[in-house]
Amino acid sequence: MSLYRAWRPKSFSELVGQDAVVRTLTSALATGKLAHAYLFSGPRGSGKTSAAKILARCIECVAGPTPTPDNSCENCRAIIDGTALDVVEIDAASNRGIDEIRALRDAVKFAPSAMRMKVYIIDEAHMLTKEGANAFLRTLEEPPPHAVFILATTEPERLPVTILSRCQRYAFSRISIPVMIERMHEIATSESIHIDDAALAAIAYRADGGLRDALTMLEQAAAYAVATEGKIDAKTIELAFGSAGREQAAALLDAVVARDASKALGVIEEASDAGIELTVLTRSLIAEFRNVLVARIDPELLARDVAPEDVARAVERAPHVPQARIVRALRVLSDALTLVRSGGNARLELETALLRFILASEDPTLDALAARVAALEERGSLQPPEEMSTRAGPAQASAPRVNPKSDGDVSLQRVRAAWQSIRAKAEGERQSLRAPLSRAVVEAVEGGTVTLALPEAWIAESLKEHAKLIERAIENVLGASMTVRLRVDGAMRAKTSQAKPDDSDELFDYASEVIRER
Repeated sequence: MSLYRAWRPKSFSELVGQDAVVRTLTSALATGKLAHAYLFSGPRGSGKTSAAKILARCIECVAGPTPTPDNSCENCRAIIDGTALDVVEIDAASNRGIDEIRALRDAVKFAPSAMRMKVYIIDEAHMLTKEGANAFLRTLEEPPPHAVFILATTEPERLPVTILSRCQRYAFSRISIPVMIERMHEIATSESIHIDDAALAAIAYRADGGLRDALTMLEQAAAYAVATEGKIDAKTIELAFGSAGREQAAALLDAVVARDASKALGVIEEASDAGIELTVLTRSLIAEFRNVLVARIDPELLARDVAPEDVARAVERAPHVPQARIVRALRVLSDALTLVRSGGNARLELETALLRFILASEDPTLDALAARVAALEERGSLQPPEEMSTRAGPAQASAPRVNPKSDGDVSLQRVRAAWQSIRAKAEGERQSLRAPLSRAVVEAVEGGTVTLALPEAWIAESLKEHAKLIERAIENVLGASMTVRLRVDGAMRAKTSQAKPDDSDELFDYASEVIRER
């Protein structure tokens, strides 16, 4: 028998990683508050079907209904062995039509033959056809008192809302990496499988939150190790399943932190020669940057989600990478993935993204400029150029001198770090702001006022009438009430002319957005 079947949980106490679901179900069983229909939704391998079978035993146990079935009585044994006539498992993927559901509707009318209730476990419930779902709805609307339905699905959004509204819903979450590693360690010890923690972590990351997938891979790795007469380590997992690019992603991150473009390109070359999909490598690199970002904010939060050695590595790197650089790296790499999905070359997009990031000092875009200023400010070494505080547009007063220190509870650094979120809030309410806000630079924060520098008068005019909307976005993101001040700086246009020689296309895009909104 395969590992995942042999170690399928037989009670709620053995169901790992779903504490909220277990707590609610056991409480309902203990108080005798059974529903007639349940919906278990969540990613594959997270325990939905196992929980459904445990719930069936809780209902049918001779000592029940109880949150702790004995698993030894006649009813429990029949359910475990799959011979219980009153507990019916239906695969909706192969019994999805109206005829099959009509047969279920006719059968459910009859009282249970030997047990307390009739329990129907409908797996992959989202696969029901429209006609089948409508026929099943009739049964849910007026269910017989002796019937309980448990629906399991990975895609609850595909079920009609009329069915969803008649079920108690339980959302199963992906099982975290540390929990999965701990469970696999227990099983490997019991099964005399010799595997180290690094290999368990490699399996857990590949399983993507599904314990069933992890146990299947553990069993396959054990068979591979027996064939090669060796202990299972991380290298064994790579040989058995192919590389996930985690080591190469870690090396890329080190190269990026060191601003070593040659090393970064060399790592990509090695990964390509090793047969690693560069889209997978890009995702792994995004995960590495995300870990460092979370480690800067809350290492304990990161420890709940990733393997201990990855936590230690992220915590060690965090002080050496400014937050502004991490955020920009995540944005640049995410853009690269988007381009690959739309038909771009995975290697070219990854190399281009990394070179843009590593060689940021040569990138003339406003985005790169803002990232450099924020990084300098975070290190406490910002020396603002005099021209930024003295040059002004024809219709604006000169801006106050930039001050990186906190103004009340909101500092210039904090506004710049949150600027992308603020933009997203404002653009979510009015899409026509996307073009003008992309050219705005947070220049100063003083006296409860945020000063935005803009390269063109038309951009300032387009934002002027929406200043209140931007202020609301700032308040929503930062929790502080601020006034927005707009300032035209002709020097900005000169600095960005290499990147944007002509504003006509952007002006056209802005006008198109306004026309669409109105």
